[in-house]
Amino acid sequence: MSDNNKTQLKTTSYMKTGDTTFQVPRLDIATHTLQTIDYSHHEIHAGSHFNHAEIVDLAINTVRDIRFITPNTTKWCHLTFSVTCEAKTDFCLYEGATTITAGTGITLFNNDRNSATTSTCTANYIDNGSLADANADTMVTTCIDHVIIGSGRTAGFIDREQEIILKQNTTYCFRFIANTAGYVNYRIQFYEHTNKTA
Repeated sequence: MSDNNKTQLKTTSYMKTGDTTFQVPRLDIATHTLQTIDYSHHEIHAGSHFNHAEIVDLAINTVRDIRFITPNTTKWCHLTFSVTCEAKTDFCLYEGATTITAGTGITLFNNDRNSATTSTCTANYIDNGSLADANADTMVTTCIDHVIIGSGRTAGFIDREQEIILKQNTTYCFRFIANTAGYVNYRIQFYEHTNKTA
């Protein structure tokens, strides 16, 4: 194609970067491909992506409950998590838990460390020496994810890559029951997003 024809075919496309602002998208100079990031990554840059991670050493039969509470708004929590266990551990994610004992507050860190935005969700944890004591502190009913980690030939790791959109105004319980004593490492990551109306 001649340079003259190339000039005639040139057009400029704009994409919105705000309600009244537009930018020209550019191709990567080396590969001529359009570079994008996934939505979860975008939420980090927007300052609405959060994280909680911890390592806990659980004695046999000890139960750790992480209670995660969503606000009564349409800014919903899109959540993923991963768990690594040194020894056999029963894990369940419950929806609609009722808490009796307050527990210890958990800091939910913004993944953009330059952002002052805080999460609209809140969280706390409580450790109990038995399942009966845990049920007395945190009453649970609907289990939406359940697995035994670190048993038999199965590696002691699970990773929930597909996000769960948590129900608003609801208490969730991440429950770890140590069938055998050992370390439990967990990471909970989420972003907060209001659905677009148009």
